[in-house]
Amino acid sequence: MKRALTKNHIINSYFFLFIFILVWKFISNIKTGYSKESWNITEFLINYEGGFVRRGFLGEIILYIYNFTGIKPYSTIIFISISAYITLVWFFVKSFIKNGYTLFILPFVFFLGNPIITDFLIRKDVLLILIFILTIYLSLKKSKGNLILVNLSFILGLLIHEGIGFFCFPILFLILNTRNRSTYNFNWYKTTIISFLQVLPSIIVFLCVLHFKGSLETASRIWDSWKPIRFSNQAEGNTTIPAAIDGISWTLKQGLSLTINTLKNFDNLIYAPIAWCIIIVTIYYILTNTSKLNFKLLNYEPTKNFNRLNISNILILQLLVVMPLFILGWDYGRWIFYWVTSSFAIILLVPEEKISVLFPKIIIAISYKFNYTLDFFLRKSFVLLFCLLVGFCDCSWNLINTINSNSFVVILQFISKVLHHVLLIVKGIV
Repeated sequence: MKRALTKNHIINSYFFLFIFILVWKFISNIKTGYSKESWNITEFLINYEGGFVRRGFLGEIILYIYNFTGIKPYSTIIFISISAYITLVWFFVKSFIKNGYTLFILPFVFFLGNPIITDFLIRKDVLLILIFILTIYLSLKKSKGNLILVNLSFILGLLIHEGIGFFCFPILFLILNTRNRSTYNFNWYKTTIISFLQVLPSIIVFLCVLHFKGSLETASRIWDSWKPIRFSNQAEGNTTIPAAIDGISWTLKQGLSLTINTLKNFDNLIYAPIAWCIIIVTIYYILTNTSKLNFKLLNYEPTKNFNRLNISNILILQLLVVMPLFILGWDYGRWIFYWVTSSFAIILLVPEEKISVLFPKIIIAISYKFNYTLDFFLRKSFVLLFCLLVGFCDCSWNLINTINSNSFVVILQFISKVLHHVLLIVKGIV
């Protein structure tokens, strides 16, 4: 009993110290701020001032708010990002507690800690996941007009960033197709057509944002629309189109060149594709064995485990549909965030009995194969160790950044930084 109590105290101390550090990093990043030309801010500045273009809707709204109310665009961007992140944390924490699931996995870099540790909280990714959650939630309702709301929600996400199309379309189609099978009792061919027609408005918008990807002239007009607006942190006399605004003018060849660079990457003699495969498999292993991490945290004790087959099926499906993003760009940390958060949102929103009939047989077969292979490491200590030590960088491959993102190093660096400041104070007094 005493040994168990001591172990639980260590786990709790580690867990809440890590959360404290994440909050501290969160506040520090916001206080440090982001420049007008950074990738973080320019992603929100893409608008329709150069004509209709992908990712332009939110930037147009932010520009309208500034012109109508005078509220600074930077303040609006920070408010949207922080509000979205707090809402997402609230959704997962509340849903996990409501269902009796372990909270232990939530703060790590492969889950909700990702935007803070890899520093993409001030981007559209968290907002996209919230819109994904809303879209899936609406798709499960049988009220009149819900399909209109589903399409409106999905279209909103697509107009903000086309990335949501990759990880939302397949699962949305499966949900609607399963419901249509039970409602109309048609054969698979007819239900497929009906399901396709139900999301046709969203499909049309998705094709539009892929087609109107942007050009150098469009990017130039967008940047010109923001030049008269002063940001507290901006480069003086910079005439170059910066970061994400320039990114919409990239050709497919330029995007694929990032993937080619990754295929050539041997940072610290470690081949990047092998490293990323190991990281992804490790994350899959941790998440399909969350039942091993059912630690009591303060007064909260998990009472239920995730259905392992369901979570395996969802993780594999969502990984497959996110895979095109791994090929088209190298922000792999963000793609992992899409993969994991969208998978668990599905688990929390879709009733367990419905999840079991959603997936094609090939997905179920892959799940069994993966789980059988990884069952060699089913000891609780293995799962905990991998959970504490897994890490990855925000893009491409870099060994140092990967090491620095795991929870153990994050805590060690924080303690070392505190000790360093204490020693400086003591040295100043002496």
